[in-house]
Amino acid sequence: MRSRGRPFPSRAAAAAAVFLAAAGARAADGAVAAQARAWLAAGRVADAVPALEGALARDGDDFLVQFYLAYCYGRQGRWPEARRLWDRCAAAQPDCAAVHYNLGVALNESGAYDAAARAFEQALLVEPGYANAGYGCGVAYYYGGQPVRAIKYLREARALTPGALDVTFYLALAYEEIDRRVAAATWAEYLALAADNAAEQPYVATARRHLEALHGTGKP
Repeated sequence: MRSRGRPFPSRAAAAAAVFLAAAGARAADGAVAAQARAWLAAGRVADAVPALEGALARDGDDFLVQFYLAYCYGRQGRWPEARRLWDRCAAAQPDCAAVHYNLGVALNESGAYDAAARAFEQALLVEPGYANAGYGCGVAYYYGGQPVRAIKYLREARALTPGALDVTFYLALAYEEIDRRVAAATWAEYLALAADNAAEQPYVATARRHLEALHGTGKP
């Protein structure tokens, strides 16, 4: 089984900012969507869900309500429900990269790695240079057992977001499957970058175990 050393995606605040900006750009908020937007900006997901579910029951075609509710379901770990709504959003607005990205997250969390990679790739087709989508593609291909493709996308994402520790973390994992020397160097790079980052400390221990295993002094 491939190591799952950290949650995906780890950039929750950045993803939320992208989501809110994208949703606000699609259409004028209705009353419920506007209130949900405010709740989500304040991190009050539990308050937004019942209002959005009621609005969706009244108008099942409201794109923004579906968008916000799908995002909320993902934040609550309700991935099958999130996935169904993101599918509907993608059909309604196929030119919205954030929809394809979030569909990819839901598919990845559901274990549908090939489908997740396709969703992330669609986000990149709509918006080339979308670093989070490239990162997602790399993660999905890693879990789907395709390390070469994973490395391609993770290297591209790292070039777009220098210093992104989660990207370097997964890049090291993927390299372990094809080049132990490069994997060891990538883990060492990660550890040097993460040493003084308090938020990374739970993952630093994992990285050290992997590096020790590559050097023959421990197990990952």
